[in-house]
Amino acid sequence: MKKIILLRPKIGFGIGGAEAHAANVALKLLERGFKVGLIAHTISFPEEILKNLELYQVKWKGFGSVPKHLFFIYQAKKILANLSSYKLISFFRYPYPSDLFILCDPLIAFLQQQKASIFRRFSLRYKILLTLEKKALINAKKVVSLFCLGKELIKQFYPEVYSKTVVCHRGMDFKRFNPSLKKLKTIYRKEKGFDEKDFLLLFVGYDAKRKGLSLLMEVLPELPERVKLLVVGREGVSTRRVRFLGKIQEVEKYYGMADLFVLPTRYDPGAMATLEALATGTPVVTTFYDGTSEFVKEGLNGFVVNRTKEDLRQAILKALSLRFDPERISQTVSHLTWDSYVDCLISQLE
Repeated sequence: MKKIILLRPKIGFGIGGAEAHAANVALKLLERGFKVGLIAHTISFPEEILKNLELYQVKWKGFGSVPKHLFFIYQAKKILANLSSYKLISFFRYPYPSDLFILCDPLIAFLQQQKASIFRRFSLRYKILLTLEKKALINAKKVVSLFCLGKELIKQFYPEVYSKTVVCHRGMDFKRFNPSLKKLKTIYRKEKGFDEKDFLLLFVGYDAKRKGLSLLMEVLPELPERVKLLVVGREGVSTRRVRFLGKIQEVEKYYGMADLFVLPTRYDPGAMATLEALATGTPVVTTFYDGTSEFVKEGLNGFVVNRTKEDLRQAILKALSLRFDPERISQTVSHLTWDSYVDCLISQLE
């Protein structure tokens, strides 16, 4: 039986997108007969799955995210010293050797370049994270990008790593996100107090600043009155045209009721929300710096735009005038299964 260790501070369901990503890989490896261990601080799985996993749970120490991460790395290294027979898949900037380093977090080198024009200098936090990122990339046997954008950014910022970087498109949960939700669109809208004539924009994201919520809010007043905005993942003061929903459990309902998903992101290695919208049959407007934009076909399932107020406004107005087929939209990402993704990872390990 082959043995694999997955590494990330948090792994499991209901605690974040990248965390669920690692959890889904764990499930698929178990299905294939692998012995799977987890090194993490927070682990969130149903009990029936936990009993099949080897758990190496570590404790947080320190104040602030960077000290905690550094202490996590210190503990993980000590644990891994006794697990030399395992293959290591790291979903985290682990600066020591790994068999696969999965780029599921934003590339710090690119974030720094973008923030330089805003803040003009790099913070100590980003300098530390940049050092961890560089070491993780250089020491990994293989680097896995979830989308083509990530590989292109590696070529730009870490050319010495490019030759060992591969693309394995990550999977989707089509049981939860699928076009059958559109059949309940009217029911969902009545539940939440919206009219059929309303054109509902949906924004989903916890890091609202990086994902461009402020730009979308600037555009909204220049759109027809019937256009309204639902914001998932962020608290705020709701108005007649904007409803802040905070963190919610059944986000699939909002994809079902929405007419258009909008993510004017400054940078996302691959926005899971974009794929969830497409899988549900909801057209999207996103930017070229969203890794999942490679699956957006103009007019068929949405638009990819430059991150400017005018380009964003024009794309939303175009979507207002078009009729989209939810089934056709969903088919554009139907090949993105967890089975195909994990098969790709295993082939790289071998």
